[in-house]
Amino acid sequence: MYKFIITIDCQPGTRDRILAQAPEAQAATRAEPGCIAYDFYTCTDNPDRLVFVESWKDEAAHAFHMRQAHTQRFIAHHEQFHDRLTFETINVAST
Repeated sequence: MYKFIITIDCQPGTRDRILAQAPEAQAATRAEPGCIAYDFYTCTDNPDRLVFVESWKDEAAHAFHMRQAHTQRFIAHHEQFHDRLTFETINVAST
């Protein structure tokens, strides 16, 4: 599985502009082959922070996602409102 977290620190007051486009992007992405989960969260400690959590069957499924028109539109839309973006790949912790 290929799983990651994207944290976006939005320019003040722009969070809702990003979220307005999120449902369309989310529905299209969840319908893609290889998408296991694609969720958006708002940070309760910082109203200008969004957290996206994505899980994909593998890196190839994510690469396919990145080539889709709906993905490119959503990225172009939210990039204009970033102060900072962090991309972190994650794995299940083993004990």
